[in-house]
Amino acid sequence: MAYLDCDERFATGIPSIDYEHRRLVDLVNNLDLLIADGASAQSIAANLAEFHALATAHFALEERIMQALRHSRYQYCRDEHYRLLDEVRDIMEEYERGVFEPLARLPAALKDWLCGLMNIDAEMFAGLDEATLKTWHLSRTRH
Repeated sequence: MAYLDCDERFATGIPSIDYEHRRLVDLVNNLDLLIADGASAQSIAANLAEFHALATAHFALEERIMQALRHSRYQYCRDEHYRLLDEVRDIMEEYERGVFEPLARLPAALKDWLCGLMNIDAEMFAGLDEATLKTWHLSRTRH
């Protein structure tokens, strides 16, 4: 059983956004397995780096859309995005220095943040019409 399931409550109906959500969830699940299996610091750091890179790009698009729409939760989401990315980056730096604390808290922290943020995404994108989506090169259908 996966640590975190990417269920329908996180679905935006936009294939590219939903794919990124599933990929972020997969990375959290993989991180949980790596930690449980006692994987090498390099393996864990590589997983975190991949998560950080994808999350950074994903969050940047969402923030641009939210800012343009003057979404009421823009500042909250932006702050949460930065907090999450800062924590992941701090842990990656600890690994690079060879000084790291037990990682038991990390999958839970990522899970909590992702669930909350993906719920906001689902609500926001559900309220956007096709014309608005097209301005961001997004669509509810596959291209």
